[in-house]
Amino acid sequence: MLRKMRLFLLLLLGSLFITACGQKGPLYRSPATEVSQPKSIEASKAASEAEEIKTEIRSIEVQKNQQ
Repeated sequence: MLRKMRLFLLLLLGSLFITACGQKGPLYRSPATEVSQPKSIEASKAASEAEEIKTEIRSIEVQKNQQ
């Protein structure tokens, strides 16, 4: 009786390991998120150009004040 019970428990444990091996069915990828990189790059370019213009104006104003 003990021998049959061990065999049954071993088979039950083995079947649990086999059936609990992960998601069934085909693998899938999550949908790609849309990234608006060109807009952010253009915005950062515009911001950097505006900052450069501001620094040039400041330097011109400093030169005028020194004269």
